[in-house]
Amino acid sequence: MDDLNDLYGIAFGCPRAQRTESCPMTEIENLSFKERVDWIDKLSMEMKTVIYLHHKLCTKKPITQDNEF
Repeated sequence: MDDLNDLYGIAFGCPRAQRTESCPMTEIENLSFKERVDWIDKLSMEMKTVIYLHHKLCTKKPITQDNEF
């Protein structure tokens, strides 16, 4: 799935300007560039798919006042 390469972009910026608490990428926000890339590279294909699908669903949902998905 080529779209999974989007995970690298998602790791460095959220289109919502601020990640929701439920976003799986919140755990890597304080990591360096290399650490984020390494973290993504070590994920299983299943986890990459889960994160990618979460991102797709989240970005389609309207932004609310609390910005929560």
